[in-house]
Amino acid sequence: MTSRDALRRSGAAIRERLGFPANNPDAELAPGMHRLAEEAVWGSIWARPGLALNDRMLAVLSALTSRQYLPQLRRYIGAALHIGVPARTIQEVFIQCGLYSGFPTILNSVGLANEVFAERGLAVPDTQMPDCDADALMALGRQTMHKLHGGRAEQGYAAPDNRATAGLYPTAIAYGYGEIWSRPDLDHRQRMICAVAAFTAIDHLPQLVKFGQSALNTGLTREQVIEVIMQTAPYSGFPRALNALSAFGEA
Repeated sequence: MTSRDALRRSGAAIRERLGFPANNPDAELAPGMHRLAEEAVWGSIWARPGLALNDRMLAVLSALTSRQYLPQLRRYIGAALHIGVPARTIQEVFIQCGLYSGFPTILNSVGLANEVFAERGLAVPDTQMPDCDADALMALGRQTMHKLHGGRAEQGYAAPDNRATAGLYPTAIAYGYGEIWSRPDLDHRQRMICAVAAFTAIDHLPQLVKFGQSALNTGLTREQVIEVIMQTAPYSGFPRALNALSAFGEA
């Protein structure tokens, strides 16, 4: 097992890369908090191999927006910018996760991000959004859904003959897969990281299992999906991450 001193050193290096200030004993919220974060969060989770730093940041932003932990989200928006995550990508993370945790989270999180951008004098580029009629949007949604999920695309709640979900799911196909999954500035692999992290954070295990398997169709490996789930643990809770890992491992 890695020594605590080694964890603190690797944790401090990650903290510095993210642009967070050096620990100040006078600003410690409670005794031992700095050491706990340095070892358990930065050293034990963030410093793990197997997933790039920017991918880990996408997972953290997804967990924080899904739980609406807005004070912490503000800090990590700044850290994301520090390591080179574009402003538009940050906005898209919150839009993607809002599909799962609700549109009010989009308003709160994108509004917060825009405040951070303005404080830093950062101009967000105006991106042209694709536009199509309702039939084309539904067709694009179905195409994207099948590309992502393959044979699982029309199972369970997504089954065409599911009478209970038949009134709602077409909207999810058109505006989830057709609109949101097709927006620019966040590719399918990145959106899948967001989805897996969001489902873990809000404890939606059936969707986590489905999307975790489908993540392999976007270029993620099984090991990377596991790392995405693990990355959420310090932010939305170890029990949720452990439950998600168990469910994914049994799939």
